[in-house]
Amino acid sequence: MGRHIAFVNAPTVGEVYPTLPIVAELVRRGHRVSYATVEARAEAVAATGARVVVYTSSLPAESDRGLARPNRADYISAVREGFLGEARTTFPQLAPYFRDDRPELVVHGMQSLAGRLVAVREGLTAVQFQSFVAANEHWSIARHLGLTVVPRPGLPDHQAQLDAYVAGEGFDPDAVRAFQPVAQLLLYPRFMQHRAETFGPAHHFTGPCTGPRPFQERWAPAYPDRPVVLISLGTVYNRLPGFYRLCVEAFTGTAWQAVLAVGERTDPAELGPVPGNVTVAASVPQLDVLAYASAFVTHAGMGGIQEAIGAGVPMLTLPQTPEQEVNAERLAELGAARPLDPGSLTPEGLRSAVDRLVADQGVRDALARLRAELLTCGGTALAADLIESALER
Repeated sequence: MGRHIAFVNAPTVGEVYPTLPIVAELVRRGHRVSYATVEARAEAVAATGARVVVYTSSLPAESDRGLARPNRADYISAVREGFLGEARTTFPQLAPYFRDDRPELVVHGMQSLAGRLVAVREGLTAVQFQSFVAANEHWSIARHLGLTVVPRPGLPDHQAQLDAYVAGEGFDPDAVRAFQPVAQLLLYPRFMQHRAETFGPAHHFTGPCTGPRPFQERWAPAYPDRPVVLISLGTVYNRLPGFYRLCVEAFTGTAWQAVLAVGERTDPAELGPVPGNVTVAASVPQLDVLAYASAFVTHAGMGGIQEAIGAGVPMLTLPQTPEQEVNAERLAELGAARPLDPGSLTPEGLRSAVDRLVADQGVRDALARLRAELLTCGGTALAADLIESALER
C-alpha cells in the first residue's frame, strides 16, 4: 500500500530537475507524493504525478536581471544567508499544510531548512538529498579553495543566526542541530566527490537520476550534417551578454551549429545579429541537444556535467561559483573536460578550443570510462529504494 511522502526543495532548476525522476518512480510504485515548490516549477513537478504544494519564495526569480554574483570571498556566506531567508519565508507557508496533511516521511534538499523543520515539528523521519559535492570534517569546498567563511559586517555567524531563527519558531536549537536524516542521497557519482572514502554508510552516491521531461519541447538540429556545440551557463548567474556575443562571433561563418541557452536574464536582442547556424534561446531541452552535441561549453553545474558524461560529450568549463570551480577541477583531473580562461577568452580562442577538444581522443577515452561507471551507480531506482527503506524505520 502506498505511503505519503513529502518533498521539500529549493526552487531552482538545478535542485528540482534531478529529483523529478525519483518522484515519478515513487508515484509509479504507488506512493502519494506532495512536492513543495514554486509556481514556475509546478508544471514540471505535476508531470511526475505528484501533488504540487505551491509556495512563494524569497529567492530571486530566474528573470530577475538585478541578481549579481556575490564576490568569491563572500559567496558561501551570501548563499547561507539566502537560504536562511528562504526558510523564514517558506516554513510558515508549509508547516500548516503538512500539519493538516501529515506525511509519513520528509525528503528534503540539503539547503531546505524548512523541510528539516517540518520533519522535526511533526516527529517524522527524514531523508536528505544533495546535488552538489558534500562536505564533512575532512573536506569542504571552502577549505579546498582556501576561502575563509566569515559573517558579513554587523551580523553574527551563520549558526547563531540559525539558532535565533529556530528558537523564534518555537524549536529547541539543540534539537534541530541534533536531528539527522536516516539517509543522505548524493545525486552524483562517487568519482565526483573529493575524499569520498571519508563519507560513511549513511551517504549514498546514487549517481544521476535522469528521466523524460514531457514539460519540455523536443529538439532536433536544423542542420543534421553540421556538428553541434551547446553553450549554457546555467539558470542562476548567467547574465553575461558579452560572453554570449563572443560565442556568436566565434561560430559565425563556421561549420558548427551553435546552440546558446542564455537564460531569462538576458534579452537575445542584446546579442545583436545572429547568423542562421547559431540558435539563441532562454532555455533548451538539454538532454535532447546533448544527444546530438559534439561539445559542451558549460558552467560545470553537477546536473549538466552528468548529462554530458552520460551522452559522451566532451566539455569546456567556465565555472561561475565555488562549487562549480570544484566540479571543473575534478573533471579536468578525470580527463573529461578542459578549462577555459575567462580573462583571456576571444572568439578565435573559443573556436580553437572547441576544435581541439573534439579532436582529443584522450578526452573521449576518459568520457567512455566515466560513462561506464555512471551506468553502475543505481540512479533513480536506487534513490527510490533508499527512500522506501527509510519509510520502514
